[in-house]
Amino acid sequence: MRPFGLVVVMGMTLSGQALVEHAAAAAGGSVGGVAGKKVSEGLSTVFGKVDQQMGKAAKTGVAKNPSAPLMEVGPGVPKGDGSVPAPPAPLARHAAVRKPAPAAVVPPPAPPLAAPVLAPPPPPEVTVDDLKNVTAGMNRENVLKLGAPAARITMFEDGHVLEIYRYMAKDSTIGVVRLIDGSVATVQMP
Repeated sequence: MRPFGLVVVMGMTLSGQALVEHAAAAAGGSVGGVAGKKVSEGLSTVFGKVDQQMGKAAKTGVAKNPSAPLMEVGPGVPKGDGSVPAPPAPLARHAAVRKPAPAAVVPPPAPPLAAPVLAPPPPPEVTVDDLKNVTAGMNRENVLKLGAPAARITMFEDGHVLEIYRYMAKDSTIGVVRLIDGSVATVQMP
């Protein structure tokens, strides 16, 4: 066994001895003086055996190489004079971790422009002569072909659908058409 190993074994044994002594003190204190002598004799026997083993180990290590040092120590670290604290150790440099930029979202290509849709021509304006051609029994679709009324009222009356179309030119009424269930009932002109 090398001298350094001897020091380690001795250190472990001494720390073990301290644990045993503390345990014995705790046991002796709790049990009291009754078992004190027995514990003391037991400890003496254990430490006597440990002493014998350590003596044998020490003789074997020294006999092999008596000129070798008991412990090998590496070179020391120079100490400052104490007036100026040592500079702090440099911080470790780490490369920055950068996440890749998200891929640019490319909008889908625009559909080709279609030809502009022209607005339909304005509906024809209903004249007094057009209203004179409207007769009783004429259906709704034929009346609306003449032109859109300026005002339109739809309601239920006595179980029938009553529609009133008011036709105007500028600010004056030129005629009123009443329809019952989709057919012309009356035409009134001023």
